[in-house]
Amino acid sequence: MKKLTFVAFAAALVGMVAQGAPTVEIAAVERLPVVAIADYCQTNGVVSVRRNMAEAILKAGCLPVVLPEMEDAAADQFLSHCDAVMIGGGIKGQDYPRRCAYEERVIALAVKRGMPIIGICHGCQVINRHFGGTLAAVPDDRKLVHKDVKRFERTGERAEHPVTVSRGGSLMVGVFGEGALTVNSSHYMRCQKIASGFRVTAKADDGVVEAIEHERLPIFGFQFHPEVYWTKDARFLELLRLALRGKRK
Repeated sequence: MKKLTFVAFAAALVGMVAQGAPTVEIAAVERLPVVAIADYCQTNGVVSVRRNMAEAILKAGCLPVVLPEMEDAAADQFLSHCDAVMIGGGIKGQDYPRRCAYEERVIALAVKRGMPIIGICHGCQVINRHFGGTLAAVPDDRKLVHKDVKRFERTGERAEHPVTVSRGGSLMVGVFGEGALTVNSSHYMRCQKIASGFRVTAKADDGVVEAIEHERLPIFGFQFHPEVYWTKDARFLELLRLALRGKRK
């Protein structure tokens, strides 16, 4: 009997759950890219990941796994079994500095391995700061809302606003084309000085940077939330699919 790797077994299990089938043909299962999601490092002792993040990664044809906080040597060995790294969003709390420190350690390890790195919301900011950029508060502009707390509490939906996708051969252009695009938003911090080696690929009308990518390495930062917005615009799922594979188009 043919032995299965963990990834093949997990892929088969995902196929069974997704299709609702009692059995699945193992030999036909393609190896799916494995995405390590850095743990939120919550002080309540819970290792967690948001469900919509896991579901979006599955929909993008990848397998999500949680990368708990651990020493660098163990984290590096963990990453040797993965194909990409995801740094997600979240809110500040007493564990925020610890969380950021761990995420930056994970980024450094992933860079050494040449792995695709995707940062969403808070993750975009961590990537920019890790490479030498700076952060600042979002300007108080009532004409353009980046974080609508009341709307989120009432409906679970984030604010929406337009951005302009930059010219050039970026991933954003490859998926959406140049010009106007509507994104969802939930943040009160922003990337101010952009780190060396990165370029801005989308910007809001008030000047807030909404997407960055490295000029050479497969590293992408999205200030908006494609892991949620793809249900309204399928192109955001394609954005994730390409980014998780380190592709630009």
